[in-house]
Amino acid sequence: MDLGLITFGSLLPDPRTRALQSQRDRVEDVIRSGRDAEEFGFAWYAVGEHHFGDRDVISSPALVLAALARETSTIRLATGTTLVANRDPVLVAEDYATLDLLSGGRLEIVAGGSFFPEPYRVFGQETDSKAARKRENVELLLRLWTEERVTWSGAFRPPLDAVRLQPRLLQDRPPLWISGGTGLDSVELAAAHGLPLILGTTARPAADFVPVFDAYRSRVAELGRAPGRLGAASHVFVAETSQRARAVWREYVEAYVNVPGSPVRDFDFDAYVGPDGPALCGSPDEIVDRLGALREKWGHDLHLLAVDIGGLPYDLVRETAELLGDRVLPQVRGLAHA
Repeated sequence: MDLGLITFGSLLPDPRTRALQSQRDRVEDVIRSGRDAEEFGFAWYAVGEHHFGDRDVISSPALVLAALARETSTIRLATGTTLVANRDPVLVAEDYATLDLLSGGRLEIVAGGSFFPEPYRVFGQETDSKAARKRENVELLLRLWTEERVTWSGAFRPPLDAVRLQPRLLQDRPPLWISGGTGLDSVELAAAHGLPLILGTTARPAADFVPVFDAYRSRVAELGRAPGRLGAASHVFVAETSQRARAVWREYVEAYVNVPGSPVRDFDFDAYVGPDGPALCGSPDEIVDRLGALREKWGHDLHLLAVDIGGLPYDLVRETAELLGDRVLPQVRGLAHA
C-alpha cells in the first residue's frame, strides 16, 4: 500500500500559543511539507481546493503544485480534490496538462465537487446539480485529454466545435481519479470509465465505507473491466507513545472541528481517535496496526494522511511526517507485500 500526505492548507491559530500565521507563510509551509514528503519517502503529496471559507487558504492547487514541481523530482503531485463539478472542464484540462508537463508526468487529479454551499452560490450553480455537473465535466475532461479534436455539447457549458486541447498531457493515460463518499454516484462514474476511486474517509466510521468499496469492485466486474486502484484518507498524528500523541493532538483536532459555523456538535476526541473512529493517533506501531486493519477491511492500496490541521505548527508537522516515513512507511509496504 502506498502512503501519501494530503493538505487542505487550513489556517487557524495555534490553540496553545494563539499565534496565527500570515496567509503567505501558511502557503510556504504547504510547499515545505511537499518537499518533506518526498524526502521522507511518501508516494504522493496532495493539495486540496476550497473556496470562500474562513479556514482554508488554497483555492488553486495547480499553482501550489506547479511551485512544488520545480522543487521535487519523484513524488506524485496530486489534488485532493479538484472541484471538477464547479470548474470549467476546458480550463481544468489546460491547466493540469501544463502542470503535467512541468512535473515531468507526475500529476494525479482527484476529481470531485464542493460539499460546501458557497461555491455553488458564488459561481451561480444549483447545489442539486453537483452529481450531473461532475459526471458531465469528467467525461468532457477525458475526451479533451484523449482525443485530437473534440466536438461536444452538454447541459452546463457552451458547446465545442473541433477543439484541440493545448498543451497535451505528458503521460499516456489520463491521470484522473474519482472522489466519493458514502453515495454510489461516484462509484458508477468511476466504474463506467475504468477510473480509480478514492473515498473521503476522514469523518465517518470505517464500516460506513465497506459497502462503497465493495460496490465499486462489483460494478467493474459487471462491466467486464479490470478494477482500478482504490484510495482512502485519514487525519493522523504520531508520536513515540500513544499517550504523548493524544496529549499533543487533542487541542489541535478540537480547534479544527470547532471553528465557527462548524456543523459538528458534542465532539468526542477519544471516540474520534479510538479503534472505531476515523482518525489515526498513536505510536508508530499503533498507526501501522490501524492502517493494516483498514486495508484488510477496505482492500485499498493508497492511503492519504492529513497531518497539518488545527493550527499545528510546521515543526510538529515535519516531526510527524518524518516519524511516519521512518517507522510506518516501511512496515506498511511490508504488509502490502505479505
